[in-house]
Amino acid sequence: MKKLLFAIIVLSALMMTACSKSEFIMSENTEKAMTIKAENANVDDFFMIGTLTVGEGEQITITSNLEKGAVKVELIGVPENQSIDEVPDLEIEPTYTDTVEVGSASLVGDYMVKATVTEKATGTIDINVIPAE
Repeated sequence: MKKLLFAIIVLSALMMTACSKSEFIMSENTEKAMTIKAENANVDDFFMIGTLTVGEGEQITITSNLEKGAVKVELIGVPENQSIDEVPDLEIEPTYTDTVEVGSASLVGDYMVKATVTEKATGTIDINVIPAE
């Protein structure tokens, strides 16, 4: 009887682990602030979203609140003549790439953000446009 009870407990624990939720989303998206949320996000999960607007005298800060894992963040410049009615060129080289820990970049313009999980990740990443120091 004890063996059966132990087997049921072990099987239940395995089932709960296998059913753990995986999520990789942009939970906040304005032209001056974005928050990436990862919950057991799998390697190679990614998304691309826009537009982050950086003006003269501003900079982008990227702050990681990841509990585990790593996420690569790429900022891709949006051409000035880009129409809202056409799909942007997804093959364009990023203006800025970083595997997120903590950083900032002094860039001016409009940017799409592409985020890719490079190590199974949990936590958040904040991207903000703030006055340059």
